Amino acid sequence: MSIGGQTHTLTQRAAGTPLRELWAVGSDDFGQLGDSRLLQRIYPVQIASGVKAVAVGSFHSLYLKTDGTLWAMGDNNAGQLGDEIDLPRSTAVLVATGVAAVAAGDDYSLYVKFDGTLWAMGYNYYGQLGDGRRRIGVRRCKSRRV
Repeated sequence: MSIGGQTHTLTQRAAGTPLRELWAVGSDDFGQLGDSRLLQRIYPVQIASGVKAVAVGSFHSLYLKTDGTLWAMGDNNAGQLGDEIDLPRSTAVLVATGVAAVAAGDDYSLYVKFDGTLWAMGYNYYGQLGDGRRRIGVRRCKSRRV
């Protein structure tokens, strides 16, 4: 399976590798490939193993490991990585544990925990975080239960 952001692609399978490995290719201007290099990659580079699911925004990436941990990297100008800081990350940071599913939009991210609760972080101009708020400049740098 492959999924693409605006200028990068993550795939759970590359030639000759097991399915649970995560590979990245493309632009890395904000660290969205997660390999700490901030270099464009024209050939896939492995960035994680034991991956269950992947989500990408325009310039950020998230992956859910089989142990239920959620990891994120890349652009974080709106807090879409959920790590309480609005700085880009060129290596993956742990966002949450006990996660069952993940999704992402341009500048926001969502995840569902095993207990069924929905969590959201990032830009909320159109109310896409689902927390009942909609204002210019509203953003969540920390995951918030919806």
